[in-house]
Amino acid sequence: MSEFQELVKNFDRVRDYIRQFFIYGFKSRNEFDQKSGRTYDNERRRAESWLSAYTHSLYTPRGKQVYIWADSKTIEQNPLYAAWKSKSFTDKDLLLHFFLPELLREESLTAEEISDQMAARWGLAFDSQTVRLKLKEYENNGILYSEKDGRALRYQLTPPLEWESSPLSGKLLTAVSFFQGTAPFGAVGSTIMDLENARNTLFQLKHQFIVHTLDDRILLHLVTAIREQRGIAFTLKREKTEHLRPACGIPLKIMVSTRTGRRFLCLYSTRSKRLTTVRLDMIQEIHLQDPYPDYPKAQAALARNLPACFGISFHGTKRMESITFLLEIDDAKEAYLLERLQREGRGGQITQEGKNRFRYTARFFDTNEIAPWIKTFTGRVLELSGTNDTVISRIKNDWQRMYHMYEEE
Repeated sequence: MSEFQELVKNFDRVRDYIRQFFIYGFKSRNEFDQKSGRTYDNERRRAESWLSAYTHSLYTPRGKQVYIWADSKTIEQNPLYAAWKSKSFTDKDLLLHFFLPELLREESLTAEEISDQMAARWGLAFDSQTVRLKLKEYENNGILYSEKDGRALRYQLTPPLEWESSPLSGKLLTAVSFFQGTAPFGAVGSTIMDLENARNTLFQLKHQFIVHTLDDRILLHLVTAIREQRGIAFTLKREKTEHLRPACGIPLKIMVSTRTGRRFLCLYSTRSKRLTTVRLDMIQEIHLQDPYPDYPKAQAALARNLPACFGISFHGTKRMESITFLLEIDDAKEAYLLERLQREGRGGQITQEGKNRFRYTARFFDTNEIAPWIKTFTGRVLELSGTNDTVISRIKNDWQRMYHMYEEE
C-alpha cells in the first residue's frame, strides 16, 4: 500500500476537493462518492497539512464534516498558495536541480557535455535526453538560456536580478506584498516573499477571495490564448450534476465579480455563433488551438454587446429586455442614493417625475441579472415593470412574502 504524500501529483483532484471543503463544508465523507474513501482521506489530510489554522470539523448524525473557515481580514497571505508550492518530484529531479546550476555557473554546456561531466565528477549516469528535457523546462521557466552552436544548443544560467542592491528594493517588496493578496497569480508574489524571508505586515483585505487561486492554472492558459488570439477546447463540469462535457470557443475577456470574486470567461462560440460566458471554476481541462483568423471581428462584437450586459449574461428570454422602476428618494437629504443609482446603473436612464420621484429605465440582455440589485432598493420602489414577466413577478412575489413575514399583527 502506498503511503500518504503531502506533495501534489494531480492538481485537478486537489482543486476539486479543496473547493468542496471550502464551499460545501456540510458534506460528509460518504457523500464524496466520485472517488474512493482512501482518496478522500488523502486529500483531507493534505488540506489539513496546508490549512491547519483554517480547517475545522463538525460531527453530525450523518458523520464527520470537514470545512474551511477563514476571516479574510486576518490573513497575511493566502494559505492556498501552499498548493502551488507542493508539486511532487523524483530523485532525479532533485539531483538535477542542484547539479545543473553548479555545472553552468561559469560556462555554457550542451546536454551531452553535462551528462558526461556529471558522470565524471559525481558518478551519476543520466542519459542526455533526460538532461535535455530538464534543461528545456528550466529555460521555459527563465532559469537558463540557450544559444545555438552549430547544430547543438549550449545552455547557461540566466544572470541574476540584482534588485536587492537597488535603493528601490524595499519599495518593490512592498509592491510585491500588495500584489500577492490582490492580483491574479498572487502565488508568484508569495514565492518571491518566501525567497526574501519577508511577510506581509502592511496590508489587510476586507474582501479576499482566497479559493479562486485554485483556478490560476486555467487562467494562465486563457490569458495566453487571448494574447495569441487562439481558440480553445476545454472540458466543462456542470455545477449541479457534475457531469463533464466537451466545449470549444474563442476566448475574448476575463470578467471578475466584485461581490464574490468569481471569475468568468467570455468567449465566442463558433458553433452557435453567439457570445457566452463560463465560470472558470467549472473548467476542468483546456487545450490551446490554432489562431482564429476572425479574432478582431469577435472582439468587435464583444465591444458592441458588452454595454447591454448588466452582469455577464448575453442570454435572456428575448434578444433585449426592458425594465423600469420608480423610486422614492429625497434628493435634498439622500443625494448619495442618486449617485449610487448613477454609478451602479450600467448606463440606465434616470429621470425625475415630480418631487422625490425618480425613474430608472434600461435595456439589457438578461433582466434576471438586475433582480438582486433592484432588491437593494426595497422599501423605495413604487412601481416596477418590464418585458420579462417571469422575473418581474418573482421580484414582486418575494416582496409580498417579505411583507407578510414582517408586517405587524
